[in-house]
Amino acid sequence: MRMMISSAAVAAALLAGAAPALATVDTAPARTTARLNACGYDVAGSNVNLRSGAGTRYASLGHLTRGDLIDVDRKSKGWYRVTLSERSRSGIKAGTTGWVAERYLKPSVCMQLD
Repeated sequence: MRMMISSAAVAAALLAGAAPALATVDTAPARTTARLNACGYDVAGSNVNLRSGAGTRYASLGHLTRGDLIDVDRKSKGWYRVTLSERSRSGIKAGTTGWVAERYLKPSVCMQLD
């Protein structure tokens, strides 16, 4: 599970003297040797195909849009294998695994407050 905290929310909380809530970090070992972003990835477009394999010749399982929550566990030749954390906005069931072209994902930005 990822928690997104805007920099404005962090600044407001710090000015108010409150510590913002932070998400726990998953310390499970990585399942791949590919360098993946530790903070995860976000869908960087609308109507992004979630495919059954790593390539355009594979069938589309549906469409992803900005805001859909995904987990990435593998990269292969410009494609990322993703699993939906929650039901997608277009109706793809939570837990569905498929592949998305690299150009349609952007690395998430996270920060740690001490």
